[in-house]
Amino acid sequence: METSAVLASAQNRAVDEAVAALERHDQAHHRAASAGERRRYVRDLFGLVVQCVREGGTEPVMASSQQVAADRFVAGFDIAEIQEEFSVLEEVLWRLVTDTLAGDQQIEAQRLVSTTLGAARDAAARTYVALACQGGSALGEQPAAPRGGGDAAGAAGLADGAIRTEVLGHVGVITLADLRRRNVISARMVNGVVAALGSLQAQEARAVVLRGATGMDVWSAGQAIDELPRGGRDPLGYNEPLGQLLRAVRTFPAPVIAMVHGSVWGGAFDLVLSCDLVIADETATFAITAADLGLPYNTAGLLHCLGRLPINLIKEMFFTAAPLDAQKAREWLVVNHLVGSAELEGFTLGLAATMAAKSPIAIAVIKDQLRVLTDYQPVAAHVYERVQGLRRDAYDSSDYLEGLRAFAEKRPPVFRGT
Repeated sequence: METSAVLASAQNRAVDEAVAALERHDQAHHRAASAGERRRYVRDLFGLVVQCVREGGTEPVMASSQQVAADRFVAGFDIAEIQEEFSVLEEVLWRLVTDTLAGDQQIEAQRLVSTTLGAARDAAARTYVALACQGGSALGEQPAAPRGGGDAAGAAGLADGAIRTEVLGHVGVITLADLRRRNVISARMVNGVVAALGSLQAQEARAVVLRGATGMDVWSAGQAIDELPRGGRDPLGYNEPLGQLLRAVRTFPAPVIAMVHGSVWGGAFDLVLSCDLVIADETATFAITAADLGLPYNTAGLLHCLGRLPINLIKEMFFTAAPLDAQKAREWLVVNHLVGSAELEGFTLGLAATMAAKSPIAIAVIKDQLRVLTDYQPVAAHVYERVQGLRRDAYDSSDYLEGLRAFAEKRPPVFRGT
């Protein structure tokens, strides 16, 4: 049975589940659509997903998402509400596909659903950013910054002012400036960076530098541990904030350069590896701390490491959670260039300007080809299912909960292997 037919046959069930999930969600910070409007939108979105899966393209759902986003923007809705509708429907359809299909057809159906709704989500975000850049305010609570400096469009509202952007010629600069939380990768931080990338793309930036604020000795403390689910749900699922951020960086149609001063922890190391180049000074250190938390890292994250690092180094970093210093990072090619602290900013911006002077079309195509070639790793259905089963056992384990408790209580964890 064709995937589109399987989805179409379950329309009423899927729409009901998605609407019920959205109604249960806390709307304290969002201006909710009416129940009738929401049901109509979810039903229409479901129909477009089925059409796209059947026809093998994303244009219908992208066009609809752009129009809906424009209407919601004018009406004053927060971008988080429309993005939530995409995410909830995707979760419902993933469960439907998992319950109905098996083997390679299941994996292909999950890919089609994620690709379709991912395209819709991105189209809506780009529409919000474009409208905010014209002087609107629904993306955050403040107008977009003019070219040349200020907060990213929407980032002030979405990340509590912890994201700053500026455009220097054709080079965009995104500065992580959450000093209080040491640039932890929270959902709000992710929203801010993704919005900043969208704004810079709208301004036709040809290279982007991602950096920490001047004076910070931590580039990023990694994922927001207090936002991780406490068992029963994949903490590193496709729609979790870290995954959204990594995809935004990896698919941005221009080089993204990580300029690293200070320590990089946990999921932030995955973010650095997802950038196209890494420039660091002697203060930089890199650690992946999943084993300290009992956290089963996801397959996509391990593939990011395999695409950049030797497997023996990956194993040492994951198994020990010990930081890799700047010199060793250079030797292992984690870092493209290791320069002195005084030269870091000038060197990085100069390299970005060099790239920005080249053909943006050629670079965009080359970057995307390299991403596709390095990301594509065919895995047999039974192998994928086994890996997911092992990961599920880990994030449902007492060790995982102990890791989270120990982190919150600021004590060493006591793992029992159960």
